[in-house]
Amino acid sequence: MMRTMVYLPEALHKAIKHLAVERGTSFAKLVQEALESLYKEDIKDLKIGRERFEEYLRHPEKAPSYTEYRSKRLKK
Repeated sequence: MMRTMVYLPEALHKAIKHLAVERGTSFAKLVQEALESLYKEDIKDLKIGRERFEEYLRHPEKAPSYTEYRSKRLKK
């Protein structure tokens, strides 16, 4: 396990300490879990993006136009 130092705004530090007490865990454990969650989410998004890009490279003719893509995204 590595130790690191992070600077946080005072209000955020206080809020995280309070949340840790409410959850019955340590400040460090709460921060570690939050970072792991964020990392896993980003890795998942990157994997999906990579797969879609590889699919596009195999079949660029199947890709929607920017207008179609934008229209679909705005409906979500």
